[in-house]
Amino acid sequence: MRLSDLKTNEKAIITKVRGRGAFRKRIIEMGFIKGKEISFIKDAPLKDPAVYEIMSYEISLRRSEANLIEVITKKEAEKLQNNFEGTITDNILKVSAKKKSKIINVALVGNPNCGKTTIFNFASKSKEHVGNYSGVTVQSKKSKFKKNDYIFNITDLPGTYSLTAYSPEELYVRKYIFDEVPDIIINIVSASNLERNLYLTTQLIDMDVKVIIALNMFDELKKKGDKLNYKELGKMIGIPIIPTVASKGKGIENLFDKAIEVYEDKDLDVRHIHINYGRFLEKSIKKIQKKIKIKNNYFLTDKISSRFLAIKSLEKDEEVKDILQDLKNYKSIKNITNKEINCLEKEFSEDTETLITDAKFGFISGALGENLVEGRKKKYKKTKIIDAFVTHKLFGIPIFIFFLWLMFYSTFELGSYAMNGIQNLVDFMIDF
Repeated sequence: MRLSDLKTNEKAIITKVRGRGAFRKRIIEMGFIKGKEISFIKDAPLKDPAVYEIMSYEISLRRSEANLIEVITKKEAEKLQNNFEGTITDNILKVSAKKKSKIINVALVGNPNCGKTTIFNFASKSKEHVGNYSGVTVQSKKSKFKKNDYIFNITDLPGTYSLTAYSPEELYVRKYIFDEVPDIIINIVSASNLERNLYLTTQLIDMDVKVIIALNMFDELKKKGDKLNYKELGKMIGIPIIPTVASKGKGIENLFDKAIEVYEDKDLDVRHIHINYGRFLEKSIKKIQKKIKIKNNYFLTDKISSRFLAIKSLEKDEEVKDILQDLKNYKSIKNITNKEINCLEKEFSEDTETLITDAKFGFISGALGENLVEGRKKKYKKTKIIDAFVTHKLFGIPIFIFFLWLMFYSTFELGSYAMNGIQNLVDFMIDF
């Protein structure tokens, strides 16, 4: 349950602090850490904020902040104790809280056909359908499994190329991350197409969420003769990268071992970075962010990065616009956003969405340029060889005419044998 669900004078033990960035740092520094006892004292006259007692002092929290803190009460502890009879002591309550804090909520995010669902199936022993076309995962699939005393709640989110609200899949994935606040996002990246797949990663970086990259199809990268220093790349972007070959089950154990390490904040390479969008864009982002990130808006920015909201505002994202409309200072946010969009588009003669997209791919290109060495081997897929042959300017037309002839020949010549056979069978039945 959430801290906001506690009743007056009810006590509980903190099991998990959700949220991100400044909120998470501030709340932990105030003593809201796993295993600490907290009690609900009273509501404010308007029910918000509420007063809690922790470590012998009282503190006020907004409902939105309390909703980001998970706790366990004595009633919940009783359910976790198997065949237990008697009174739930504080010690038993703390033991139960420790058990519950070992539940890790993981969301799988990635492009269509990157191997995301295969990892989900392997980890959860599920039999979910896997296909080679966009939109296999029409809705999120959930499962759980146990590893090293930790319980993983895994959600396989729809495949998406971006987190811009253009398609139902993109909107669904983004809303899930905003609303459910998973402990860790595993971003499945296809090693066969790093540049395109890492575009989604840049958006997760902007969101300031805990991410691990599963570098899937790593065997294909090796076959091409490419050499990727994935450890250095991970340090550069502040995200640990684990090579996997999901189709063979390779690297999956290491992936979830790393998830435990990141969840427990034991990976020293994990850090939040800012993608540098260039002097002009950065100046505009900071101006909009300053308007969004004020005290009255903490209820929103505790869950969603103010930088992400500023970037999406520059991209004219309609969904983000709807989110910001509820803010008291929305008018000033709207004015500064429109002003910055006009200035940027006038300066570069390009729409702001394109400017931001170009900057993201520039960041990706720079990161790969320092850590990827392409091999001399060039592997041609069978389909590409066939395509090159049948679409050739000399051979293409004769091949096309041949297949047209073959289709008509099959229909009228070969088909006549089938028709005669059917006619003979009908005649035989009539005579019989």
